[in-house]
This record gives sequence, C-alpha cells and structure tokens, in this order.
Amino acid sequence: MQPVTTSAPSGPMIPLDSCWICGGKQLVRVNEEYYDMTWHTDPVLVSYHQQRFWLVECQACGFLQPDLLPAAPDYFDRLYAKDRGTDWMELDFSTPYKDFIFEGILQALAAKLPEDRRSLLDVGTHVGRMPYLAARRGWSVEAIELNPHVAAFAAQRTGLPIHQLNAHLLADTGRRYDAVTLTDVLEHIPDPMKVLPELRNLLRPGGWLSVKVPNGRNQLRKQRLRSRLRLAKDASIADSLGHINHFSPKSLRSALEKAGFRRIEITTAAPELPTFSFHPKVLLSRASRLGVYYLARMLPGGIHTPLALNLQAFAMRDE
Repeated sequence: MQPVTTSAPSGPMIPLDSCWICGGKQLVRVNEEYYDMTWHTDPVLVSYHQQRFWLVECQACGFLQPDLLPAAPDYFDRLYAKDRGTDWMELDFSTPYKDFIFEGILQALAAKLPEDRRSLLDVGTHVGRMPYLAARRGWSVEAIELNPHVAAFAAQRTGLPIHQLNAHLLADTGRRYDAVTLTDVLEHIPDPMKVLPELRNLLRPGGWLSVKVPNGRNQLRKQRLRSRLRLAKDASIADSLGHINHFSPKSLRSALEKAGFRRIEITTAAPELPTFSFHPKVLLSRASRLGVYYLARMLPGGIHTPLALNLQAFAMRDE
C-alpha cells in the first residue's frame, strides 16, 4: 500500500454547534487535531488528508467532541472497513493485553445479576476475545461486529453468534440480554446519544450495561506530556476521528441518565497490560499502569484526578 499524495484537503465538513450529550452551546476549543490518511487508499478518506479541526469542550458537562464532522455519510464505515488480514487478527485474539479489563467487567456483572441470568451481548466485539472469555465463565454469549472481515474471523474463532447488525436492528429482532458490554467502543460512535437508548432496549428489565471509555481530559493531559517528553510526535488524541467522543465522569453519567439508565456507577477503569515477561521494560510498564490504576481507585475522589485515565461505568435498566 502506497502513501497518499494529495496536495490539499478537499473533503467537505459540517460544523457541530452543540454538545452531543447535553445540548450545551458553550463549546471552547481545547486541542487542534488533524486527519492523517497516509496509509489509506480509499478516495473518500484520502480527500480528508491533512484537514484540520478542533476538539471543543462543553462548559456544561465537560464532554469533548470535534467542531467539524466529515460530510461524507459513510466516512466511519469506510474508516473501520479495513481488512488487516487473518494473521493480524489471530495475533490480536491470542494476545491477552485486555484480559485484566474483560475479566474485571465479567466479575462485576456476575456480582450484580442472579446466577440464572447469564446472557450477554458484546457490542463492537472486534476479534471476539471478550465473548471467548465470557463463554469460558459460563455466559451465554452473542456479539455485534460491523466489520465483515473481523466479524467472520470472530465467529470462526469463537464458534459464537456474531451479528453484523447495528444495535437498533438487533433489538428489532426481539433479542434481549441480561448484560450488554461496550469496551473501548462508545468513543468511536458519532452522536452517542443515539445508540445508548438502543442498547437499553437490548436489555431485559433489571439487566446491566457496562461501558468502558477513555477519560477525555486526562488522555489529553497524558498525550501533551508525552509530546513534551518526545515520547509522541504530537498531542493529538483524535486524529482522523479514530476517537470522536471524549467523556468526563460528569458527561458519561449524564449520557447514561438521559438514555434512561439507573443505579449508575462510574469508577476508574482497568488498564491494558502488556503480556507478562521478566523483561525490565515489560515489568516497569505493568507496574506503572497497575500502580496508577490502583492509586486512582483508592484515593477519595480519585476518578476526578489526573490518575483516572479511563472510565468504567455500570448502569441498570429498571425493572
């Protein structure tokens, strides 16, 4: 695959003038971002190469979102349609870097539900690692994955039902679950207030939703520090709109409340961990990530400190 050679960005953009979560109009610029389509060949994506936009922060709820959105209606479908190949997907499936996150979520959901309620839908399942672990714990599992290449791999690798339908269409089939999980997914979905009520409809009464997302402001602080230390090329946290939503604890709670959820719990989310080895860099990375995580969990109000790099929410659909 050859890099793009566009001379100037030409992809049309549309402005966003209100917060997707609370509708607030007071949006303040916080970080300039850009589109980097260097290794894409899709002509629609390439047309946005080097386009600039701003992340803006809602002064009412703390939610960060772009001030401009691609006018191409299928921009995000094209962005996530890439086929990375079976070898890459197999490596991603067999590497347990997210197991600490997944296992914690499954343990928490099992504690919230009676033993006879163990049906689970994993939304945006990617290669299927979460459903695989859930099935091993005794859950009856299905999943949603819209990328056809990845969905086919996940279905073959796990032997589980992997739906290539969005949440609304799946709900229309009458399927309902005791738990619905989104792990590092909601930050990729434009206008998240459209999908959260649909996820609620997929739950049985008394069922629980699990949402794990990056903490927007803290991720920006982290990336700016990395950029100053020359550990990253810049301070971007939303290039090409790979991450379009950037939640704060307040905006995540507000979004779940508006979608009709109750008994909302928001804590610091578990980190990804490099596969264990005795290599000093691996040991240092694991120790630092776990140290920051446990410190944020232990401190009073830790979720509101810079240590809370990711947010974990649980919310219930009323009886």
